[in-house]
Amino acid sequence: MRIKLFWDHIEENIIAFFIIFMAIMQFLNIIVKHLVPSLDGIPQELAVFSYVWICFLCVSYSTKKGCHVIVSIFTTKYSQKIQRALAFLQYIVDGVLAALFLYGSVLFINQTYVTGERGLTLIPLWIIYLAPFVGYGLSLIRDVYGIKELILRRDEVC
Repeated sequence: MRIKLFWDHIEENIIAFFIIFMAIMQFLNIIVKHLVPSLDGIPQELAVFSYVWICFLCVSYSTKKGCHVIVSIFTTKYSQKIQRALAFLQYIVDGVLAALFLYGSVLFINQTYVTGERGLTLIPLWIIYLAPFVGYGLSLIRDVYGIKELILRRDEVC
């Protein structure tokens, strides 16, 4: 039970960690700018890296919660059959977009890895650019799972 709870909330925990880390880095950036000017920009870069990871993890989190593409206020007035069709269309469109962004992120990660680009912190940028790969990869997996659930559950909308 403990492991299941950890995996069920892994994105929330990682997102929360990055938000806290980002806030700390922004605070440190102000201090470093005035006290240690030679380190200026390093905390800011770490904060930006955290923000990037937050954004792309939120992509998969919104897919997990089903709060994207279709606005439920418009779909609830339709019959169950139309709601199912719209939900199916939502997963298809989101899955195709996730697959396209996933492919683009693989190309970009490869290019960045080959060039060996690094930031101010000397962290290889390909590690930071893994964020879209992870976010859209999880989103694609959740879209496939959502389609499977829609097919298996014929009597209700997910």
